[in-house]
Amino acid sequence: MQPIPKRVYAAVVHSSLFLGLATIGEVYVASSFAGVGANVALLVGLLATIGVYNLDKLADVEADAANYAERTAFVSAFPRVYATLSGIAIVGAVALAIHFGGLSGLALVVFPGAIAAVYSFPLLPSDSVKRLKDVFLVNTTVVSLAWAVPVAFVPIAVAVDRSGHLAGAAVAALWFFLRSAVSVEVHNVRDVHGDAENGVETLPTAIGVRRTQYVLYALEVISLAIVVAAAVVGYIPWWAPSALTPALVYSTWITYSLTESNWSVERLCTLRDGEGVLMTGGVAFVASGVPVFVV
Repeated sequence: MQPIPKRVYAAVVHSSLFLGLATIGEVYVASSFAGVGANVALLVGLLATIGVYNLDKLADVEADAANYAERTAFVSAFPRVYATLSGIAIVGAVALAIHFGGLSGLALVVFPGAIAAVYSFPLLPSDSVKRLKDVFLVNTTVVSLAWAVPVAFVPIAVAVDRSGHLAGAAVAALWFFLRSAVSVEVHNVRDVHGDAENGVETLPTAIGVRRTQYVLYALEVISLAIVVAAAVVGYIPWWAPSALTPALVYSTWITYSLTESNWSVERLCTLRDGEGVLMTGGVAFVASGVPVFVV
């Protein structure tokens, strides 16, 4: 039997709880960009992340066995628990979104779930490629879009005071789209051998890990440039670049460490998901006068 710390780590990571907590931080950052107080969107983000990602894991148990042996074993041991808790989480997220945001809140929360269904299930008419998940670069784009849109716009949709700036939310959507794209490709580095064996074309399998790193470095620079430009023109608060720079440095270090450190790629991918913690800390520390929780 595994030691207790390792079992706790597996439960937190493989249940998507860790990712859900990171989502709370990202929703908080998006709220700050849009100029609205942190609100029930934090809870909506947590529940939606846990529900959608766990259902995706259940759908891909067999396909992911080569790349995620430990996760597959964990999910396979508790399929009914996964399905039940995922369903409860999604229902909770939808109920909160409807109550506070009406149809716009509902649409934003359902959006990633609908994308996940199209993304994960064999719906394409091609004989060689059945899922969007297996289409080169489309997979990264779809996942990044499904993540960025609700994280950026749910805080405005469910806010009591909806005077937040859509321009700030749009910048947040672009920021999180790029952050998600970097995260997806880092995870694809971990999966490079299994994807190559299964004929799944990703950036690392197509151009190699080293060149993938260079692409990710470029995305880091573009992310910072967008935030700086948006702050200069007043779309987002002036303090945003300095608040987010530590997270960018951390993300760049993760990408660098994929080939230049003795850390396991599996552990680096888990650490990569913690970028939201640095974003949240940076915003909370640098931003003066950010509104507190508003019901």
